[in-house]
Amino acid sequence: MKNICIILLAFLFSCKTNTAPSKSITFKAAENYFVKNTYRVGKPVEKVITSKKEFDEIFGMAAYMGNKGMPTAIDFSKEQVIAIMLPITNTSTEIFPLKLVNTKTDEAEFFYKIKTGEKLSYDIKPKLLLIINKDYKTIHFNKED
Repeated sequence: MKNICIILLAFLFSCKTNTAPSKSITFKAAENYFVKNTYRVGKPVEKVITSKKEFDEIFGMAAYMGNKGMPTAIDFSKEQVIAIMLPITNTSTEIFPLKLVNTKTDEAEFFYKIKTGEKLSYDIKPKLLLIINKDYKTIHFNKED
């Protein structure tokens, strides 16, 4: 009986308890924006942008004709932008959002992946812009391989 109690206690202590299960957070991609030439990206940048002024210093609008040609509207009074920017490259590069989860009351964790492909005949500035609710004061970034 003593051995069973010891095994049971060892099992209970080895179990990881999660008192606040993480909840998925909805987001939408901000389309038709580009990183301005005046903003230098020397190394990968993970940033949360909370104001229109800061956003406009980094990004320009890239509108074109058609239904989906207008840049995605962002209401900075209620929303903020998660931005990931990579240095200029001539290799096809995409940044994929994997998940965004609420970890604490006003904190979230963002998981993403970068996929590179073939050489291009021109340079690009890879970026990912996601619009989320302004409820989250701290965003932790996690790049997965």
